[in-house]
Amino acid sequence: MIDERLFAEVDLLKNDLAVACQKLESKSQAVVIVHDALRKCQEERDGFKRMAEQVMNRYQLLRKTLGQGSQWGTMSIKGLSQLSNKQLASLLVESREANNALQQELTDMKSKLCDTMGDVRLLREQLKARSPDHNPAEHSRLTAIEKQHVVLYIEKLTEQIKELQQELARCSDEKQELIIERDIYRNKCDRLNNELNYILNGDGRKIVDIDALIMEKKSIKYRLDAVEEEKRLAMATLSKYQRIIERKMPKSSSVSSDCPFTPNDSPSHLTKVTSCETDSLRRMPSTDSDHQSQHGQGTEQPTDSSVEPKRTGDN
Repeated sequence: MIDERLFAEVDLLKNDLAVACQKLESKSQAVVIVHDALRKCQEERDGFKRMAEQVMNRYQLLRKTLGQGSQWGTMSIKGLSQLSNKQLASLLVESREANNALQQELTDMKSKLCDTMGDVRLLREQLKARSPDHNPAEHSRLTAIEKQHVVLYIEKLTEQIKELQQELARCSDEKQELIIERDIYRNKCDRLNNELNYILNGDGRKIVDIDALIMEKKSIKYRLDAVEEEKRLAMATLSKYQRIIERKMPKSSSVSSDCPFTPNDSPSHLTKVTSCETDSLRRMPSTDSDHQSQHGQGTEQPTDSSVEPKRTGDN
């Protein structure tokens, strides 16, 4: 049993060793590829340096020629008669040709730079794809811009948290103040209830409720308003009936009095007028029915005719 376990462990170790050798070979191949890419990049860098040196040399030559041309131009400005048009035309043609050549070289350099950047990016992607056993910490690393964005976002969140904490503290302070005010008003209400109870009843065992007293006061006020409204309506109906009675009463009965020489404002006249009004109120239903029956039978027309001129005279 022990020998079998040892053989199994040896086989596992051999397998691990083979896997490690394969990984080492893959790593070495990746290193060789990276080394070749680095060598190519160095060669391209050297070529670019040589091209840049050539461009700089050409630029210096052109600058010299242009400097000479500018000197010639200054000379021509000073004395136009000393230079010919052919020299000026030749200088202009040379400068234009040099400018076109430099523009072409610049476009070629830009295209080569774009190609090299694309090749470098492709090589990096290939290296990442070929190395599955890479360090996961490298993938987890963020670029500087991403880190900056994350830091700014965290700072904003911390500021928002601070503001929310301050608002929470203010709300808690306001809550405590409201609780204190509530307790003060509650104690004041209890004291007022006790004082009112002592003033009204003088009994400390029975506590008078202020709300009940206020509601009772409101109900009494409502009933008083209703009674006043009923009184106003009764007075209005009374005045209405008085006007009707004055219209329907004969003029002689309304003006008649025992003493014709007493004034209208005397107390005796007022008492007689009120007694006449009460009698007319008592007789009003019967007179109305008699009047309707007389109109229905068509009798006593002279009395009606005698009354009508008096009404017109009153009006």
